[in-house]
Amino acid sequence: MVKESFNQSGENITEEGSETNKRFPERLNKEYIKNFPIMYFKGKIHLIKEKKDLKEALKILRRESVLGFDTETRPSFKKGENYSVSLLQLSTSDEAFLFRLNHLGLPDDLVSLLADPDILKVGVAILDDVRALRKLKKFDAEGFVELTKIASELGIVTCGLRNLAAIFFGVRISKKAQLTNWERPEFNSGQALYAATDAWICVEIYRFLESENLLPEKIIWNMPDPLQSRRSNESKNKLRR
Repeated sequence: MVKESFNQSGENITEEGSETNKRFPERLNKEYIKNFPIMYFKGKIHLIKEKKDLKEALKILRRESVLGFDTETRPSFKKGENYSVSLLQLSTSDEAFLFRLNHLGLPDDLVSLLADPDILKVGVAILDDVRALRKLKKFDAEGFVELTKIASELGIVTCGLRNLAAIFFGVRISKKAQLTNWERPEFNSGQALYAATDAWICVEIYRFLESENLLPEKIIWNMPDPLQSRRSNESKNKLRR
């Protein structure tokens, strides 16, 4: 029996009956990914910076059972310089909503969605995003799905969003707008497209895994207990000594 696999450069290889053969590579070489076609969000983008626009946005989002999730924060280039989270992105398969939190704050109606266990919010490296949002307003993060954890269980080692998009879809996600100023008075089209794509691709990955029956039985991510996290870090430090 011939099984298809990949080496770490992303090139196809075949192995005869290998028990260690995997469906997905552990990672793809950055240079290899550069040859992939760019994928970007082609649906409707809504930029929300006034509270009067929240109601209609949340009405649409609450119709969905699964949403793509991400945040953006103005980058810091100086030591000791830090900024609050600037943008929250929530996306369906065809509509992306960009909430400018530096204008809105974190309204209660939006918090309610983030705390709703019946609406899945799917993302990558969720912990940092949730921590940043909780600095604006404390809330219980419910219904979150961590794609990094699911991917690692499939044997993927490099689980960043762009690597996952390349592995699952054979496409490249542009990073061009990543380090732009997310607090600038007006967004440009590149920023809006970048932000929408990052949230939207999470929905697409989730749907792909679901269609391929690759989702684990337990998919809900739980915010780690601060005390347990501290003890875990202390244990790791002791082991390093």
